[in-house]
Amino acid sequence: MKRLVLLAAGFVVVALVGAVPASADNGPHKIGAGPVADSCGACHRIHTAKAPRLLKEDQVALCFSCHGAGAPGADNDVQSGVGITGGTAGALRGGGFEYALLEADNPSGLSSAGVVPASSTGEQVTSTHSVNSTEQTAWGFGAVDGSTNYGKKVTLSCGNCHDPHGNGNYRILRTTPRGMYSKGEVAPEVAIADATTKVYTTTNYWLTSDSNGLEFAEKIAAWCSICHARYPVDHGGSIPSGDPVYSYRHTSNKAEQGAGKRTCVQCHVSHGSNAAMGPTSESVPFPDGSAAGADSRLLRADNRGVCQICHAK
Repeated sequence: MKRLVLLAAGFVVVALVGAVPASADNGPHKIGAGPVADSCGACHRIHTAKAPRLLKEDQVALCFSCHGAGAPGADNDVQSGVGITGGTAGALRGGGFEYALLEADNPSGLSSAGVVPASSTGEQVTSTHSVNSTEQTAWGFGAVDGSTNYGKKVTLSCGNCHDPHGNGNYRILRTTPRGMYSKGEVAPEVAIADATTKVYTTTNYWLTSDSNGLEFAEKIAAWCSICHARYPVDHGGSIPSGDPVYSYRHTSNKAEQGAGKRTCVQCHVSHGSNAAMGPTSESVPFPDGSAAGADSRLLRADNRGVCQICHAK
């Protein structure tokens, strides 16, 4: 598997020394910038825009111009899975869209004492939340009912989940992701209070809560369920839901703080994972029965090892 040496991200660190960090709800993404803000021209062109929403270039390319490999001006390189905390490069908590730094083949410990180490080198991802505007399926979208419904077709880019203008929420997450609900539909909203201090990196991918953002662990399952509404459940997988596709479901919306509390992010990263799937794990299809192959479903450990960390069978 192709690797990206973390030291190759040194340019990011060097560039940041003389740059103003663009932290969430800060810098160009700050809410309430005022009527004569100087930041609009960084992203928009009024008469010569090259992309929808009057953007000066394609949205992903525009976001990666600050949050991409070797780009200056941001504390998180979501393309390479590298973050900056206190001026030091490390493994980005959410993984990356092209590379990630999970030592996914080396988990240890049990339940809340589990460890999935962060690696010093990045590996190509085996699954991502798509941001390239191609059509994807939001598996489990919609209400639990008796119909055979797998989800909703959507096109995703960075701005579907994050508000580039700032909104005071954790990681500038929108209260409702764009593109999921049509005009006139009642859309659920989940606001997660921002972190007091931004910590983008981790040394253990099994520790998912954020001591600086106390609402994150409490509310993230509700936020994820805006798109994946038929996944969350607060009990074990012994009670049928009545849905022919998403019938029995693992606990995924326990709201307590800490690792091992079984929210969505206990098992999955948000951007991309480099976890590998072996022959048996590769045989697990997508909900519609189509072959998933090596897709790692954003999991934090190889071969669905997240199960063994808690259950150790």
